[in-house]
Amino acid sequence: MKEVRFEWNKKKYLANFRNHGVAFDEAKTVFYD
Repeated sequence: MKEVRFEWNKKKYLANFRNHGVAFDEAKTVFYD
């Protein structure tokens, strides 16, 4: 399996958390399932 990398973007994180109520650290776990 290829390496999965994530890029932190504070503005996008805040918008996604506000819209979806899911934190970045929790959301990225779906890629490891």
